[in-house]
Amino acid sequence: MQRRAAFTLVEMVMTIMIGSIIAVISVQFISRSAQSMLDTGERQRLADTADIISEQISRRVRYALPGSLRVTSDQRCLEFMPLVSVTAYTRLDRGGLSNSLTALPVSATDSVSGHLSIYPILGNLYNPSTAGPLTRTEETLPAGSAEVDIVLSEPHRFPRTSPQQRLFISGAPQTICQQDNWLYLYSGYGFINNTNQLQAALPSAYSTGREVLANQLQTGSLVFSYQPATLRRNALVTFSYTLQDQRGNTLSLAQEVQVRNVP
Repeated sequence: MQRRAAFTLVEMVMTIMIGSIIAVISVQFISRSAQSMLDTGERQRLADTADIISEQISRRVRYALPGSLRVTSDQRCLEFMPLVSVTAYTRLDRGGLSNSLTALPVSATDSVSGHLSIYPILGNLYNPSTAGPLTRTEETLPAGSAEVDIVLSEPHRFPRTSPQQRLFISGAPQTICQQDNWLYLYSGYGFINNTNQLQAALPSAYSTGREVLANQLQTGSLVFSYQPATLRRNALVTFSYTLQDQRGNTLSLAQEVQVRNVP
């Protein structure tokens, strides 16, 4: 008599249980792998945002007018004057107010405009007058292939000369601040003598001079500090901040930037 093979009830139940266990393990493995990929992507996005923020701040610090960097008392804002160009003056009247000076052009075809300054590390750059290191009005360095005369809009006296005869041309003041989760660059607000009044004077919209640099900053995390130059080192700007995404992942960074420009 031929015997027939078949599953018993116990074998069937065992097979179902083992299959269920394998299925659960497979689902958990796939789920954790997918979650790991999502977490890696979120961390990478935070790292990319951090690169953008650090580069935006560092680049502006490196190309700031010497002596123009300053930090508000709460360490939340960094103000500076961006450099437009640097050249050398060849004639400078020191006796009193002067209507002109002579300098080397930076281009044979294009003129350059901005506030002129000589040895700007002395004096208050944010309260310009007719007798200080920075001109009160924007002036124009003409184009040319030889020495050119800069005719000033108003008479001015520079109190100090530069050892290397450097003449800086800079733009109007700008400020980097955090507001809520956003990082902004402010411009077009003019000269504010007292840093305690700076934040109240900053524009509140893009149309008036507020530009978005980045977001995802943890509220109140951005902190600036500034150390003036000494005989042994250049001026130093330090900043730190924390990024936070919608899933709660955080990334904290701190960076130091040397101000390479010398007067």
